[in-house]
Amino acid sequence: MNFITILAIAIGLCMDTVSVSIAAGCNKHHFKPRVILRYALILALFQAGMPIIGWFLGERVAHLISEFDHWIAFALLALVGGKMAYDGICGHPEKMKLKISSYKVVVTLAIATSIDAFAVGFTISTLGQSIWYPTTIIGICTFLFALAGIWLGRKMGHKFQKSAEIIGGFLLIAIGAKIVIEHLCS
Repeated sequence: MNFITILAIAIGLCMDTVSVSIAAGCNKHHFKPRVILRYALILALFQAGMPIIGWFLGERVAHLISEFDHWIAFALLALVGGKMAYDGICGHPEKMKLKISSYKVVVTLAIATSIDAFAVGFTISTLGQSIWYPTTIIGICTFLFALAGIWLGRKMGHKFQKSAEIIGGFLLIAIGAKIVIEHLCS
């Protein structure tokens, strides 16, 4: 995978992080910079860690599915992307007060926003790619996007929360389609 594809995957995965971060930034409470940095770091570690777990699992079964792995990659990315887009289109913005100074809240958010990254790691393994470079990019993007989401939430409120999920969902679907097209054309 080239850098642009990995960056697109990372950005797609970050969109639910952006959405949650915007919601957290909408709080009237202004968090200290160290709390915000810790929040972004925890989300980034989970978002980078889940693909590694998915990749190791995928490595164990890759030889069994090599003839149709591109369709599995497409299906996983389309499911994850479709759910993200659906939630963004049909979901109702929740009036949540996310207390990101609580480790329990942040770890729960980190798990919830990184589950889709597990499927991406599995997909990367079926393509025979190394996981370390993509997870580094995913982690860095997540960290930066979490910070940007907090800032956007403070400045713009709930206006961009739904759009981030919709864009991220369609981006993941497009990447899945690109994988199938590349496989069929090679």
